[in-house]
Amino acid sequence: MFRASNLADDIVLFEMIDRQSDVDGQAYLTALDDLAARSDPVILIFLVSGFVDQDHEIRKQAAIWFKHNRDRLGHFAKGLIRVDEGHHHGDGNVHSHGSDDPEHSNFARMLPFPVRHVVTLDDAFALARDWPSVSAD
Repeated sequence: MFRASNLADDIVLFEMIDRQSDVDGQAYLTALDDLAARSDPVILIFLVSGFVDQDHEIRKQAAIWFKHNRDRLGHFAKGLIRVDEGHHHGDGNVHSHGSDDPEHSNFARMLPFPVRHVVTLDDAFALARDWPSVSAD
C-alpha cells in the first residue's frame, strides 16, 4: 500500500507498507509530482513497513523524477525523516541499516537538505515538529 497525506502545512507523510500494486506505484509517482509542485518546502516523513516490493518500472520512473527534480529539491523539501517499522526484504528478517544508515548513505549526501532516521513514527512526528527553521540570512 502507498498513501500520502499532509500532516501539517509543512509536514508530508509518505507511507509504503508491504507490496505495492500498480495503483500504489502510480499514486507514489503522483505524490512525488504533488511534492514538486509545492511552493513552500516541507519535511517529508517516509515510513517503510513490511516487505515493500515495488515494480521495477515504478522504481525507474521515480529515479527519472529524482533526476529531473534534483536541482529543485531544496525548493520543496527542507528535510527527510525515514522510519523503518518492521521493514524487511522478503525474508522476514527486520531490515537493519547498520553502516548503511540513511543519514550517511550516498543518496543522503546528494540531497540539499538533512536526512534523519528514527525508529518510530511518533519519533518522526516529534522531530518534524521541532525541525530547525532555516534563516534567510
